[in-house]
Amino acid sequence: MLLALALVSFVVVTQADDGLTSTSRSVMKMFGEVKYFFERDPLGQKVVDLLKGLEEVFQLLRKKLRMALRSHLRGLVAEGK
Repeated sequence: MLLALALVSFVVVTQADDGLTSTSRSVMKMFGEVKYFFERDPLGQKVVDLLKGLEEVFQLLRKKLRMALRSHLRGLVAEGK
């Protein structure tokens, strides 16, 4: 009885390990494909360039919003005095 339980436990653990290994392999393969796409594929490089441009636009937008908020808050503080 104890031997059968040990055998069943071993089989379950072995199957769980194989599942984890195949899952991590597939995830690593997916990451490799994504990395290859953005580094080597011409379309992926265009996407990277587009995202860099969007990053610059969002940084400028953030700067302008902060300036407008600062101006508005200074006006509210001056109004309160």
